[in-house]
Amino acid sequence: FPVPVLCVQHIGEGFLQDLVGWLAECSRLPVCVAARGEVPRPGVVYFAPDGAHLELDAGGRFDLSTVPAYDGHRPSVTVTLRAVARCFGSGALGVVLTGMGRDGAEGLAEIAAAGGTTIAQDEASSVVYGMPREAAALGAAQQVLPLAQIGPALIAVTSNGVGATPSRKEQT
Repeated sequence: FPVPVLCVQHIGEGFLQDLVGWLAECSRLPVCVAARGEVPRPGVVYFAPDGAHLELDAGGRFDLSTVPAYDGHRPSVTVTLRAVARCFGSGALGVVLTGMGRDGAEGLAEIAAAGGTTIAQDEASSVVYGMPREAAALGAAQQVLPLAQIGPALIAVTSNGVGATPSRKEQT
């Protein structure tokens, strides 16, 4: 896969490492918990650590923040997507999958406003159609797709160079 994959999972404290371990066994891509200062590598799946927002600094390195929860969540999908929008601009790509609440909707809107690509999972394939519904209702999702179509859509978008490097604005 030609770009890094950043994931924010709402999960009880202490369960993330087991999830990451299980996914690492099942996935053809390496899966790990993001570390502060690390440069995201293409083809690696990174999860926000327990109790910290996953952000990116101006150089595109991971920054972990313990500022208060956003909309009740830390880590927050919106916080991460906002960081992706700032760092990658029109090259940003954001996806909001099944989940309760509205976390991620505002961050997805910021990616769309920056000229990036946005996708939300559709209602029929969602276990809980809260987060993707809120993103779609906000007009943040350019595409609303069944889960089975999201992977192929990501491959199509990234094959065109989306998400490859931080925007020039952030590199200066």
